[in-house]
Amino acid sequence: MRSVALSLLVLLGAAQASILLPYHMPDELIQLMAFREQPQNAAISVCNDIQFNYCQTHFNQFFGMDDSISWRNGSYIFNTVQNYLMMNVTELVKVCNTRTQFYQCLGSSYYPCMNLYTLLNKPQPDFSNTFDYVRTFRGLEWMCVGGFSEVVAQWSCLATFPTTKAYQNCIGNFNQTVSAANFCPAVAQTGVCLNDAYNAACGPAGAGYFGCENFRITFDNSCWGLRCMVDSQ
Repeated sequence: MRSVALSLLVLLGAAQASILLPYHMPDELIQLMAFREQPQNAAISVCNDIQFNYCQTHFNQFFGMDDSISWRNGSYIFNTVQNYLMMNVTELVKVCNTRTQFYQCLGSSYYPCMNLYTLLNKPQPDFSNTFDYVRTFRGLEWMCVGGFSEVVAQWSCLATFPTTKAYQNCIGNFNQTVSAANFCPAVAQTGVCLNDAYNAACGPAGAGYFGCENFRITFDNSCWGLRCMVDSQ
């Protein structure tokens, strides 16, 4: 049964497969996230622009992106990284290695520079581009570290699943119900929905945890304490 389901997923998702989850966030909720991500200690939460630009330039080189591409072009970076991740597992590993080098280059500045509050307080930010930039690197952080074994083992199924009706139902419900008043509960509910949907499509239990965490990680700094659970076999 699972082989039949996997074959169907490949057919449905061949043209638009995606490991970094595709969805849209309205500006008002991105602004809410940024407010909730405000660093508690500004003295140790500095993103140095010179270092940030230097490390970004080196990251760009692997993907053939122009040196001028930065967090202000977050949607372009998201799509470019997505395309490389979807080539094959070998390229995914190379992307993860490039992400590790970027992380090491920034050092203690990595998390301040990957913070929505920090970036949106720079001059003339674009909300969608900034959100796409941050979620690109948070998504890579999950799949290249905690989720690495699962994504390598189940690359085909995990990558094509976001093209299915089950994924669209989870994200569609999130889009319809999420608001400032219930933001984190909506994130939690969507994580549970994705956990169940990924398990049903890809199995075993690790697939559900991967799908839930792949969504939750973007909201890690704005919804404190939310965790995905690994289902028992």
